[in-house]
Amino acid sequence: MVDLSNANAYLTHRVLHNEDWMSADDITRQRALNTAEIQLYRLFRRFQPDIYPIPEEAVFEQALWLLRMDETIRKTQQGVKSVSVSGLSISMDRVNPVSPEVIAILGRRVGRYAG
Repeated sequence: MVDLSNANAYLTHRVLHNEDWMSADDITRQRALNTAEIQLYRLFRRFQPDIYPIPEEAVFEQALWLLRMDETIRKTQQGVKSVSVSGLSISMDRVNPVSPEVIAILGRRVGRYAG
């Protein structure tokens, strides 16, 4: 499990736009870290927790990415393509589930899940 105090230090001092992290409580932050770590190990299978762990900063960046997702982005990940309310229609493209910072840290995947 990723250490919350390390994540707090990294995201407080090394990330400019960290408002979503700073406004979250510690329980939400830890859940974001846990979810980010699980997602990254599933997507980047060359990493193994006990043998070749994912760098902590990648997990920190992915946790922040998860906290930044608003309801609209979450809906696109569930397959919603458009929403209409009182004649106003919004079309949405799917957002990459992996933070661009994580891609820069870990390298681009190839194949079906390339981001």
